Amino acid sequence: MPRIICAGLIAVDLVFEVSHMPAKGTKNRASTSRMIPGGGSLNAALAIAGLGGQVSLCGAVGDDVFGQFLRQRMRDRGIDDVLVSTMTEMPTSRSAIIITPDGDRSIINHRETGLAPASVALPTDFPFDAALVDTRWPAAAAEIVKAARHAGKPAVIDAEAPVANARKALSAASHVVFSEQGLADFCGAAGPDCLAQASARLGCWCAVTRGAASVLCHDGAQMTEVPTFKAKPLNTLGAGDAWHGAFTLSLAQGRSELDAVQWANAVACLKVGRSIHDEEMPTAQDVARFLNAPPGSV
Repeated sequence: MPRIICAGLIAVDLVFEVSHMPAKGTKNRASTSRMIPGGGSLNAALAIAGLGGQVSLCGAVGDDVFGQFLRQRMRDRGIDDVLVSTMTEMPTSRSAIIITPDGDRSIINHRETGLAPASVALPTDFPFDAALVDTRWPAAAAEIVKAARHAGKPAVIDAEAPVANARKALSAASHVVFSEQGLADFCGAAGPDCLAQASARLGCWCAVTRGAASVLCHDGAQMTEVPTFKAKPLNTLGAGDAWHGAFTLSLAQGRSELDAVQWANAVACLKVGRSIHDEEMPTAQDVARFLNAPPGSV
């Protein structure tokens, strides 16, 4: 199975389910709460591991109970954490997350700049089949993307706002997948014309994910729209991260970009249909059953 390196934000998520979005200045009671692994890079790594891929995580946690919690979760899921640094006297990145009954989520994250060192100690032979980085750790993203391209491997960037500090990584990537907010930050807006503009500026394959709406892809010559699957969302937290992990793994397995997008769309659909209490990621078998099921049966 392919081995992927994921680099970027690692966080602990403190999740609260509420009946409605709280109004400013009010006190509110949550129906449930949980502490779970989070951060784009870790979520993507969890998705890759769930789908059967081998994954090495690169990032940093603090020397605290949150960091210990995340280390244990990585090991429980079979994620290689050799490239995860422990920063002394530094708090692990943490997020407060509010989830409403429609499955939507609001996130407040705190992370220290010291959790993003200036460089990363990569193996000299780059023993990975693909790389996935995010824009939360620009220095490492650029270093890893360049190493992946030098080795002839797919180098994918999860381009979430702000993207300005990650321009070196963006310009070296083989595939850049924007969120709508990320594309707007890069081009000033998030429409189809902006995606074409981004692809021309970066000289690579680009896409923009748009939640439940279709994924727009541009290969430098033409735009293609890949429909998503209908889902009843219970929890959208981490769905985009799972999408990026699935997309990168698919490329490493030899799928075309459009096939990889469809596969990632299926993974994200399965992910949002799971409760916050279900930490298990979709498996490759889950995705195969989903894609092969008769219309309307899932």
